[in-house]
Amino acid sequence: MNRPPEGAKLSAVAQQVFDVLRKYTGFPWPVLAAQCKRVGVTPETLSKASLHSLIPFLAAGVGRFTSPEKEAAVRKELTLLLRDL
Repeated sequence: MNRPPEGAKLSAVAQQVFDVLRKYTGFPWPVLAAQCKRVGVTPETLSKASLHSLIPFLAAGVGRFTSPEKEAAVRKELTLLLRDL
């Protein structure tokens, strides 16, 4: 679960998001896939525009299974990533 399934093609944005998630959870792919589905996108089509609405869900998805500190760290890193895209 530390990498996307074989054959999955991540958008450039999704790859960067995946790399952030991998630092904070042992299950970055399930978190990314589930939360993308929640907002109606796929990891293959994740864009800067869709990342904005996805950040709270990704952070909460990590925090739910780790800690409030990791949730805050994911939110911060993804917010900075969004700003830099």
